[in-house]
Amino acid sequence: MKKTLIVLTALCAGAAANALASPPRDATVRTASGKGRTTSIEVICRNFADYDQDGDGQIEIAKLERIAGSGKDGKRVLVLVESRLLQSLDGAVDLAPLLERLADDLADEGKRADVVSVELPKSRRHQDGRYVLALREFFRAVDCVEGESSLSGVILVGHFPDAYLVRTCNWQRRGNLTLHKGRKNKASYRSVQYLRRVPEAVAQRADIVLADLDGRWEDVYVQPRTRLDTVVAVFGERIPSGGGECLDVQQRSVTYEDFFHVADGTIEVHEQDEAGSNSTSLRVTFRDEEADRETSEKDSELSNRIAQPEIFVSRLDAKGVALSPTEKIVGLGGTTLLDEQGRPQTLKFASPDDIPRREEQLFEADPRLERRLLAEYLDRNHAYRTGAAETAWRCSSIACGLRSGYRVMKRAASDWEEPDPKLADVHGRPSLERFVEWIDYPAVLRTIRAHSDPLGSQFGRTKMEELDVSLNGPAWAWARHGDRLEPSLSSVCRRSQLNWYLLRSLWENDQVSHEPCFYYHTGCNGISPIGAGSLAYDDPKYGKRQAAEALLLFGNGLALVGRAKVYYDEPRGFVEALRDGATFGDAWSRYFQIESRAKSPGNIGRKRAYYWSVLGDWTLRLDTAAPSGSGEL
Repeated sequence: MKKTLIVLTALCAGAAANALASPPRDATVRTASGKGRTTSIEVICRNFADYDQDGDGQIEIAKLERIAGSGKDGKRVLVLVESRLLQSLDGAVDLAPLLERLADDLADEGKRADVVSVELPKSRRHQDGRYVLALREFFRAVDCVEGESSLSGVILVGHFPDAYLVRTCNWQRRGNLTLHKGRKNKASYRSVQYLRRVPEAVAQRADIVLADLDGRWEDVYVQPRTRLDTVVAVFGERIPSGGGECLDVQQRSVTYEDFFHVADGTIEVHEQDEAGSNSTSLRVTFRDEEADRETSEKDSELSNRIAQPEIFVSRLDAKGVALSPTEKIVGLGGTTLLDEQGRPQTLKFASPDDIPRREEQLFEADPRLERRLLAEYLDRNHAYRTGAAETAWRCSSIACGLRSGYRVMKRAASDWEEPDPKLADVHGRPSLERFVEWIDYPAVLRTIRAHSDPLGSQFGRTKMEELDVSLNGPAWAWARHGDRLEPSLSSVCRRSQLNWYLLRSLWENDQVSHEPCFYYHTGCNGISPIGAGSLAYDDPKYGKRQAAEALLLFGNGLALVGRAKVYYDEPRGFVEALRDGATFGDAWSRYFQIESRAKSPGNIGRKRAYYWSVLGDWTLRLDTAAPSGSGEL
């Protein structure tokens, strides 16, 4: 039986003020004082079975089941694991005991942890945001279990849907521009004031939606493919307050689907006939005050009204990077891509025409590798937080075409070990060979600063032959040479991109420092999943070879903070929070706190904190000896 279930959390701390229906059977019942009958995690999970968040007949949560837990006191941490990863699979690592161990580790640090298996139904339409809202309702219900806000945060283990943000605002600019391109009325302007209102995809992954429990994200979610208007208006020397007569206007539209529309301000375009002539005049009026529909009433007290996280959220997902060479490609003599030792080898074909044309055809999803990567991560996590892992107490930076981040990283501690200056601070236009040296140099805190996209980061000119040699083993990619496929990165890295292929090769050849580390990635779209704008999250191509997740899992990472937007900021206060003993999640949230206090935040960039999210485990600290009082919102 399908159930439409909206949790009334408006009267408990950290919960939604705009709940839309009555609480589910057996859910927590509250009074204005916050007192009331509480229930258990098990009961809440049962009440979210066959959960239809919006009552449209398509369920968003099929089943939730608490499978383990530890701890009796402290703030609660939910470890949500995709149920698929717990099903029996021959030859695969059993993740259940490793997740139970994680719960025990969290309990040892003064938290209460619950491991919950999550089954989401397959998408019948593109509605990732609706799944996100459904999970958020579950978090709200759990947050009320103890009578006050009890949920500290969530770790998502497995492949879960992302929130996709589109931002629209009235952006006042000065510069050169051309309107009506390709039309008879094409016009160019130099150094003019103009207003640009163009809806733009600003974050393909934005976990502020899950973390902001009292926001009004339900109000701004748009599922169907929707056309949004764009306006660019030229005013000349200045833009009058609220708008007015302008020189020229271009009106078009863009289309998005399955998105949260962060739309600030309004705009209207008027055409009116000029008295005594056949011409018309153009007027554009706008208001910036009608804004912030995603924020809560509590946020209205902020200098810069932006959504604030009530909980921490991070993701640990190996699905898109767990790809292995297929056995379907067979060369002469029955040879396959991997030899008897499981290492890449050369394949000879009867004719060059028999060779697969695309690198994509050589790899396929590998669910056993997926679980292996998650198991290695959980082992690394346990060793680090219990002090069993060797740690190189130093920071390092690699930057290509951007300013070095070494001085920023140094602020995260005052007692760093003496570094090797040639490897700790690499900048200028380093090649991929320099990256290979850098990632093999042990450091607990690393920053990567390079122009990026969802599939990788751009480095300086690289000689492919030398890159192949630097791997200290075969490349986990193949290049065409006549009638042969030969192990090489020359095809997939020819544009000097740090990507999945290189990271997988380094991991396979044991060319990555064994010491675990944290990553601070400032590349544009560094954590954006490929295909987020057009594919449902459970499409096989969604997030395939995502660069940041490859870096985290192949690069011995513990956590990674990164941006899902083309922008030029970095999270202010982040490294200072790490220095003060905060968790990685608290360091992430510090940026929201700082941005919310901005007196004159501008318009286009005032919600830039939304673009940043965390991969890995937000509960970890840079210094495991730091006091555990930090990390609570």
